[in-house]
Amino acid sequence: MKLTGGQILAKALKAHGVQYVAGIPGYGSWAMVDAFLEPGSEIPFIQVMQEQSAVHLADGFFRACGRPMAALLPAGLETSKAVCALATASANSSAVLVLSGDKERSLVDAAKTASRGDRATLCKVDCYVNEVDAIPEVLRQAFVSMLSGWPGPASLALSVSAQIGTSEAKLDFSVQRQANLKSCPDAQVVSNAAALLCDAQRPVILVGGGVINADVTDELVKLAEYLHAPVVSTSGGKGAFPDDHALNGGAIGRLGSTCGNCLLSSADLILAVGTRLENVLDLGWGGGRDSALAHACLVHIDIDAKQIGKRHDVDLAIVADAKLALDAIGSAITAAQRTQLATRRAPYLKEIIALRQQWDEQVELLSNSDCAPFNLQRPLLELRNWIESDAIIVVGSGGVKGAVHQMFPIYHPRTHLTCGDSSSLGWAVPAAIGARLAMPARQVICLVGDGDFLHSLQELAVCVMHTIPVLFVVFNNSGYMSLRDGQNGVFGRHYGCEFNFPDGKPYSPHYAEVARNFGLDAWRVEHASQLKSVYQKALKSNGPSLVEVIVAREGAGPVLQNDLSFPAPQYAR
Repeated sequence: MKLTGGQILAKALKAHGVQYVAGIPGYGSWAMVDAFLEPGSEIPFIQVMQEQSAVHLADGFFRACGRPMAALLPAGLETSKAVCALATASANSSAVLVLSGDKERSLVDAAKTASRGDRATLCKVDCYVNEVDAIPEVLRQAFVSMLSGWPGPASLALSVSAQIGTSEAKLDFSVQRQANLKSCPDAQVVSNAAALLCDAQRPVILVGGGVINADVTDELVKLAEYLHAPVVSTSGGKGAFPDDHALNGGAIGRLGSTCGNCLLSSADLILAVGTRLENVLDLGWGGGRDSALAHACLVHIDIDAKQIGKRHDVDLAIVADAKLALDAIGSAITAAQRTQLATRRAPYLKEIIALRQQWDEQVELLSNSDCAPFNLQRPLLELRNWIESDAIIVVGSGGVKGAVHQMFPIYHPRTHLTCGDSSSLGWAVPAAIGARLAMPARQVICLVGDGDFLHSLQELAVCVMHTIPVLFVVFNNSGYMSLRDGQNGVFGRHYGCEFNFPDGKPYSPHYAEVARNFGLDAWRVEHASQLKSVYQKALKSNGPSLVEVIVAREGAGPVLQNDLSFPAPQYAR
């Protein structure tokens, strides 16, 4: 039986567990789209409204379930508007397969394109296929690369001749990936780490997104309980350790909690797991021994040796899979040591609980406020009361991201999805759609500011056309208030961050009305008395729904833990 290259690709994707392809057809990819849309197709094709949304959607899909999804671009990657979306996926270690059509290339041209620096930094592997029979093997190699070590995107470009060409060969569509061998920790290094952790007076475990990718929550909880050590998290690591656990020390960084930052700054030993130790810790501009971690002994576990010592001096490096490393360290701590630690660290545990209680009281004051317009904390904490514990929260950029990271409880891994430090505007809406496709039995809530929402609100149409029930909560403060506050802090004034009429009065679309015109159930909330009933109605909706919450411009965002570290120009000092 003859199969076209497009049909072979569809079968090979199915064999690798790909459930959906999202994208926009283009001149160079029609044969692939034809294979996805033909009767009896192997994989459903979801057409989005903008090409970058296809990558964001696949990004959200992977982060929700850990399985890759494919995004189809209408043109080659080098001319695509999806490059920024790909950069977001790369920065957040998300395994997204980007498909595109391409013109015929010579071998020399193909080699030049594959070695281009900009593509190399965005994708773990950049593949070009010009032969029909090569598609299954090249795709297998792309999956091996995407899912090995830190996950990341892969690009696969098929020439038009490879898409429309046919093959009668008996191609093997079974998945025979190279074994993704997990890197085991060195026994002596594990012993040294266990000794350091037991000897420390104030150990802190710092977790990042790598803990979630490695599925290591159980081992993390066990080790923290053995050590009676608090666990603090970066934004990417939120959810790796349950927020309702007594040893959860909270979020760290400028938009973290007073509890998390206090524990981190007073630690004498920091065990960093699955984190690149990037921007959120460098509250100054220095690294090495001038960094925010210089006060403590630093033990760093990472599967990628290049990440260890890259930004901070490390006292003990463990290059290994996080799951195996934490399990080995826990096993190295004897029952007698665990008993001794429970007694010796009892005062430390009381301090952790007291610090957390002080922070919770600060949050409670904000979350109980009935001010109108709202602060962010009031509608966020009210929402937490009505959603399921394993609901997937997809968070946009700006103040909403900071407030959720800071004080919104998350109880399970892969239920807090964020655009990360890249703060990509327009990411949250399509990412939430991808998360719901990945986990159809879960509630998916998209929390997004109005400025962010304007970048991708057209993707609401995708939800309606495919009956994808996502709840979108849009926090409307008529502008990019987090940017405005940052400008004020540095320059003492701001430009271009508010949405205003020429006379200075705030301007805003009526987002609930816009959503209704797309076909969603939608509500607008302006007073605290409306929150409970509106949330309950929205969560009971059979299809996609939207709640617009009117938020104050002034002082409504997350609680800043320190001044913004930014080198202001001379005239602004």
